Amino acid sequence: MSRLSVGDASLTSILQRQGAFLKGEVQRASAEIVTGKMADLGAGVRGDFLPLASIDASLARLSGYKSNITDAGFFARSMQTVISTFSQISGEVGTTLLRSASLTTPAQVNSAAAEARARLGTALAGLNTKVSDRALFGGVQTDRPPLGSADDLLAALQPALAGAITASDVETAVKAWFTTLGGYDGFYQGGPPTGPIPIAPGEDAGASITAIDPAFRETLAGLAMAALLDRGLLSGQTSARADLAQRAGMVLYSSEEKRVILAARLGTVEKQIEDAKTRNSAEDTALKIARAEIAAADPFEAASRLKELQMQLEALYLITSRVSRLSLAEYIR
Repeated sequence: MSRLSVGDASLTSILQRQGAFLKGEVQRASAEIVTGKMADLGAGVRGDFLPLASIDASLARLSGYKSNITDAGFFARSMQTVISTFSQISGEVGTTLLRSASLTTPAQVNSAAAEARARLGTALAGLNTKVSDRALFGGVQTDRPPLGSADDLLAALQPALAGAITASDVETAVKAWFTTLGGYDGFYQGGPPTGPIPIAPGEDAGASITAIDPAFRETLAGLAMAALLDRGLLSGQTSARADLAQRAGMVLYSSEEKRVILAARLGTVEKQIEDAKTRNSAEDTALKIARAEIAAADPFEAASRLKELQMQLEALYLITSRVSRLSLAEYIR
């Protein structure tokens, strides 16, 4: 092996550093060609990160809107499901009760009353639905069900019936309990409606519906009137019990309009949410394209630089091999 002088050793060290530098540049140029992104973003934007920061801030806001839209959309769809269930219950039970005038035996009235009581429990369970461990119709009070069970409601309603001796008396008392303070409002354990949430720049949306909405009140009133018969109300008065069952059916029938209006109002919110989702998605795509263009490397410039760097590296290998009498293979290894 030949011996190197001090000058040769210094030259070898310089060549090694230069080789390492060129290798790094070759790797960066290759990466730019493969990924299409600038390896040194700071140099590419000449230290002006303001446009990128603005785009990133907008993308972060859109991400927040996306989360809100997902939650709001899921809540709205769940509410529509409950409203649909109310309409189904009301239609089926209401039809049975409206035929009560033709029910000639107490057993038939009792059967209709038992069905109403069971469906009252289903309706209340719907209003107590939880989504993501949050009460759907409890307003801001999301940590507990807003209503009790069917037995709880009928027990709370019972004192309001004191002195009611006819079907008309019962209907008046039930409707009053469901519409005046201290009655159904006191039975409700939820809170006030939730406020709207931002779903897009300058746009809020929210389905501020609780279990005390008039559409639910009226439907529950009709079911409760019939369910009270299952607790022995107007016992022994066959015609009065049939009359009350028919009155309950009429209440359920008349409540349909309020449910339709409620469903339509909720549908408007759902459309608003979907429209905002579409707009936000388009903006998100546009911003990401703009960001990619800022960070994009010029493929022609990167290819030209890579070719130049490879030529420099080959020349350096040749010089190095002559200085140290090493082969190119040994240098790379």
